[in-house]
Amino acid sequence: MEYLDIVDENGTPTGQSAARNIVHKEGLCHRTAHIWILNGNRVLLQKRAMVKESFPGKYDTSSAGHISAEQEPLEAALRELE
Repeated sequence: MEYLDIVDENGTPTGQSAARNIVHKEGLCHRTAHIWILNGNRVLLQKRAMVKESFPGKYDTSSAGHISAEQEPLEAALRELE
């Protein structure tokens, strides 16, 4: 079970965390890491898998994912790039 930090309207962690499914179900604000890969004036996009719960089959940033509870943004970004 992945836990995510709950953040305020400025993106600052509130000190609370919740399971990912609860965060999504209740629409709680949480952090994500998005990586954009550029090659000159071209942007590499990915097409989301059809099994994703949100926006299946749609184009998305080069790489992205949730920032787990108590994780630093750069650490999460590097994890997602793997």
